[in-house]
Amino acid sequence: MGSCQQFILNDTANTAYARVAPHGRDLRQPVLFVNGDWDPICDINRSRLGEPMRRSCHDLSVTNLPAGYWVHLERRTELTQAIRSWLKTKGLQ
Repeated sequence: MGSCQQFILNDTANTAYARVAPHGRDLRQPVLFVNGDWDPICDINRSRLGEPMRRSCHDLSVTNLPAGYWVHLERRTELTQAIRSWLKTKGLQ
């Protein structure tokens, strides 16, 4: 099963949870979004895709890496460093 198909299948569960989620569906915990500079699908810097996330995440950090859609494959070391740095900054490490 492809990743897009899995996402669609989980959409029902996500929608059901959103109806009853605490805090009016907003996320209060720290959130890290890693944006690939060359991602044609999920780039939030050159599109409006990030607006709902920015509204719903009260403590959102965005990190950009020079990668496309598969950040975890293209920039494994840099991604790990970005996550570790973010965890340390947030006092979560």
